[in-house]
Amino acid sequence: MAKSKNHTNHNQTFKNHRNGIKKPKTHRKRSTKGVYQKFLKNQKFVQQGNRKAVEAAIYQEVQKVLEQQGAQ
Repeated sequence: MAKSKNHTNHNQTFKNHRNGIKKPKTHRKRSTKGVYQKFLKNQKFVQQGNRKAVEAAIYQEVQKVLEQQGAQ
């Protein structure tokens, strides 16, 4: 009995390129589904602290600008 063909790659690249090979879509935020809850809770508090720090820094910059304008 003759041996049968085990594998061929014929026509596969043509079929793959018919609709184009696309990169996977990147999302702004990754899903936190299935992530350790203790870590997520800590991240929530970290983000709140970062927001407060940024707001305080912006407030100080605005105050400096207003003081400079008032002195002129």
